[in-house]
Amino acid sequence: MHGITLTCAPSDWEILQQTDGAAKVTLKGSYTVHPAAIEVGVSHVRPVYRVMREEDNTCVIPWTEMNHVTNKDFSGTFIHTFSLPSGGLYRIDTSLETKSTVPELTWMYRGDCVLHLGVGNLFIIAGQSNSSGYSRDYAFDPPSLNVHLFRNRSRWDLASHPMNESTLAGSLPNEEMGIPGVSPYLSFGRNFAELSGCPVGLIQTSLGGSSLSRWMPQTGDLYGNLTDKIRLTGGKYAGILWYQGCSDTTWDFAVSYKNRFAEFVKAVRQETGYEIPFFTFQLNRQIGGLYDACWGMVREAQRQAAQELSRVYILPTTNCPLSDSIHNSAHANVMLGEKLSRLCAHVLLGKPEFFAPELADARLISKDVLQLTFSHMSQGFTVYSSAGKDSGFSLEDNYGEIQIIELHSSREDKNSLRLFLERSPRENARLSFCWEADPTRIPPVDEVTYLPPLSFYQIPILDSNKKHQEDILL
Repeated sequence: MHGITLTCAPSDWEILQQTDGAAKVTLKGSYTVHPAAIEVGVSHVRPVYRVMREEDNTCVIPWTEMNHVTNKDFSGTFIHTFSLPSGGLYRIDTSLETKSTVPELTWMYRGDCVLHLGVGNLFIIAGQSNSSGYSRDYAFDPPSLNVHLFRNRSRWDLASHPMNESTLAGSLPNEEMGIPGVSPYLSFGRNFAELSGCPVGLIQTSLGGSSLSRWMPQTGDLYGNLTDKIRLTGGKYAGILWYQGCSDTTWDFAVSYKNRFAEFVKAVRQETGYEIPFFTFQLNRQIGGLYDACWGMVREAQRQAAQELSRVYILPTTNCPLSDSIHNSAHANVMLGEKLSRLCAHVLLGKPEFFAPELADARLISKDVLQLTFSHMSQGFTVYSSAGKDSGFSLEDNYGEIQIIELHSSREDKNSLRLFLERSPRENARLSFCWEADPTRIPPVDEVTYLPPLSFYQIPILDSNKKHQEDILL
């Protein structure tokens, strides 16, 4: 065909990862002049491109000549790289400009186009069912022209639920056996696009029911699928969106979760070649779930990973409703996506802080009053019930469980909560919060962010009345 033919270019609907407000775009292809034009005489040919803003058809980059090689028959090849500013959606037009000898006139021949292209931020979605999107109910969560999805068929498209469908994808490690539903990440993309002022691209790799072992380097099939997607989508991303752990709440796997997750993070960073951020969620709950201690260990491992691993961040989910015995509701996922976008906006864009409250100190201030101090507080706590049984906190020592009678917040000391106990703790006293398979549905929350504290498991308490504030570990 005469004119411009692109052989290498961004795909329709693709989002390119911006760096310092721009992305590099490479166009490669061939061109040829229409035979009728050669017959009347051609003095020269120039392959050219321009970039147009699709929403109003205004010009972002005017017609610009591409680097090219022309043969004697007025055909040739080109390869050209240029910088495109953050934003979109854009259309790239190409054309072959020719100049005739008799009479002298310029003619612009047709060229291939790239449509719906954006320059913004890419995120890889990984994990299991609450990451794939298993909400079976409904919520208002519409597609947005600013959120695009690299689907399992390895093509860019407008993002919409269900995100982990496998039409035309063939056999993939992350192919779902059932029909997925609403995930947190369309809401995340829509809100992060608004906060960042540029579009969002999502790459789906998660799979319902997947254990961490399937994400481990060398042996994990889902890890292999993840690295395949990295090679297909450019290798530069704003972050990994990770939500996983329910399948590891057994005695065989819970105890090693933190070390194995750290190995996964290290491997992904070696694959991408930089310290890519991980934005994660703590586990929510399972109604009727087994092995309470294992749920506590995995949540604690997730909390510790965010403390100990560089550029790993976490949000709690224990105040989110379910759509069945283990999967978040659609409304919960829409809310989680919005909250995660605020965390990412703080980390990546310098927007206001959006961390969850985290236990900083737990100490006895009298024989039966335990004061808890939290970091990352915005204002103070909203406590829905002062009854100890509703608080989500539990305390035990070598003599058994210590009943918590009441939970109080203080307007004067906004970073703290006080637990009133039935008896004084003794040797080896340890505190836990929202650690069971199905913990309290009404944890205290930050008054501003409405985030509950991160769950924790078996944290030693201190005694302010002891010299040097020693651990109560005799």
